[in-house]
Amino acid sequence: MENVNELKKQQSEIHPGFGSYLECMTRALFTGLAAFTLAFSGSFIGQSLLKKHLPYGKNAHILVSSVLATGVSYQVTTHRTKCCQAAWMAAEDKHTYIKESSVTEDSSA
Repeated sequence: MENVNELKKQQSEIHPGFGSYLECMTRALFTGLAAFTLAFSGSFIGQSLLKKHLPYGKNAHILVSSVLATGVSYQVTTHRTKCCQAAWMAAEDKHTYIKESSVTEDSSA
């Protein structure tokens, strides 16, 4: 995958919403990266300010900050990618509420 624009052009013929899906996934992954950075730095600075009251050393500050940041970034990235997947499915006309309700209306008639 050397050129993303070529990939977009190739897939846009088959899947018209592919470009927006690719952009959404890129934003989702970078949002997860930003969440990791902010959570790590915030928790590390917070622990550094409270180091007199915490029972563990500086190496544990890094470990706790890493674990916390990993959890936060996982949650953010998972939520954002699920939103992108839902938008992709809606763009492909699959699994939308309109389709599901029309199927139930047809079966009840």
